[in-house]
This record gives sequence, structure tokens and C-alpha cells, in this order.
Amino acid sequence: MVARTAISRRQEPTAPDGTRTKLLAAAVAVFAEKGFEATTTREICRRAGANVALVNYHFGDKLELYREVIRYAIDSAAKMELISAAVEQNADPCDALRQLIHGVIERLSETRNDFGLHLRLVLKEMTQPTPAFSDVLDETLRPLYERLRLLIGRILQLPAGHETTRLCTHSIMGQVSHYAVARPMLAYLWPELRMTSEQRLRVADHIADFSLAYLRSYRSGSALKQTTISRRNK
Repeated sequence: MVARTAISRRQEPTAPDGTRTKLLAAAVAVFAEKGFEATTTREICRRAGANVALVNYHFGDKLELYREVIRYAIDSAAKMELISAAVEQNADPCDALRQLIHGVIERLSETRNDFGLHLRLVLKEMTQPTPAFSDVLDETLRPLYERLRLLIGRILQLPAGHETTRLCTHSIMGQVSHYAVARPMLAYLWPELRMTSEQRLRVADHIADFSLAYLRSYRSGSALKQTTISRRNK
């Protein structure tokens, strides 16, 4: 019998007893607490109440299980469909960017425990990358990043690969992620910020207004410069 590959395992439907789902849930918690190296499949299976052999059956090995967990965690934290929906629903790229910022702020402000674990896991992977790092990022974050660059490039009227487009993309990503990554610091420096629905709205509007002010200013300045150069060359 031909052995099933790791890819085919990921495509298998969840077992009737939910073992695969239980293993993933336990793996998220253990990997977030201990990191990849210090985590053992035995500990994961103990928390999931599953036989150790089932990790190999469902995922192949610890690294493939970790890849699956990271994929799920990044998708949970970033939500690629937020960008797709924002771009598809708005002809104006400025409106699309505003909608996207609002959607991501809402997502990153969630406080449910499993989402917190997902975010911790993603941050741990970014600061202590494992062999899964490049593969998973190519599958998950890179498409999101490239779609965002295209959107910002449309506002700037610059190619997606232009240095200014990339700088602006990273600036906006940094502003948005700050409210998730720096929660402990924000609680100390700004204890009144509870990220209620009203505060989330104000934060998202501020980031959008702040970012769009520069993007539009750059575009206007660039257009003015080109007009001046054209007149001088006449």
C-alpha cells in the first residue's frame, strides 16, 4: 500500500471522533506555551486525550503538525478574505484601504482565548523562526502582503514593488499590528483604552486618516512635480 503524503493527510476530512481537531487545538496551546523545540508530540496527545500514533496518522510528524497549526493561526489572525472583500467591494482604493483597516482592527482586538493563542504562536514564529517559517509564510502572509502592496500602489500611483509603496505598506501594517502586539504595554501606558466598539472605530479611523493623508499628499506632490517637469521641458 502506498503511504499517504502529508498533503493528502491535510485534505482528509475530520475523523468522526474529532481526534484531528482535538490534536490541532492541543497543539496550538502547547506550541504557543513552549515553542516548537520544547514541545513533544507526547504532551500534545496527552492534552488531546489521544494516542501518540495518531499524530503520525493525521499529520506525518511534529514538523508537519506545526506547519498545519501555523497555517491555521496565521489565517485566524490575518484573515486574507478581509483584503479580498475590501478590494472587491470598493472601486476606490482609498475606501478599500479604510475598510480593510477597520476589518483587521476588529479582528486583532478580539480577546477570546484561542485567538490570543493564535497570535502568540504567530509572534513566536516571527521572532524564533522554525524550518516551517518560509514555507508557511509563502502560503499565507505573502499573498496578503502582495495584495496590500497592490492596493497601496494604486493609491500612490506607483508600482507595487516601488520602495515607497513597500515603505507605506509596512508603515500601515505596523500601525495596525501595534494594537495587538503591544497590548500589555498599552494597558500600562493607556489604561483607559479598553478597545470597546467605539474605541476600535476611532482607532481604525485614525490609522486610515493618518495613512491616507500621507498617501494622497505623496500622490499630489508627485503629480505636481511631473507637471512642473513637463512644463520645463516644453
